[in-house]
Amino acid sequence: MATGIPGRTTAAHRRNRANLRKAVAEHNLPCAECGEPFDLTLRKGHPDSFEYGHIKSIKTHPELADDPTNGQPEHSRCNRARGTKAARPGLGDASEVW
Repeated sequence: MATGIPGRTTAAHRRNRANLRKAVAEHNLPCAECGEPFDLTLRKGHPDSFEYGHIKSIKTHPELADDPTNGQPEHSRCNRARGTKAARPGLGDASEVW
């Protein structure tokens, strides 16, 4: 069993956050909420700094707290603005292959 607050301070969460930050840096991934790029030189606490956002809130889905598939890159301001609401839906699957 992980020690710490699931989704925030466990070793699994730190690993998930580091892996997602690395993917943002390598693939220039934008914020999942606003679509704007990240400046990874900004320190924690800056409104535009990188944060690990949970797609499904850990308050409503605690079983997904440390699940790496429940993470997405977000700006700090975007994460705070969304709060516990569901993440913005993606485009989904195409209806046809073109």
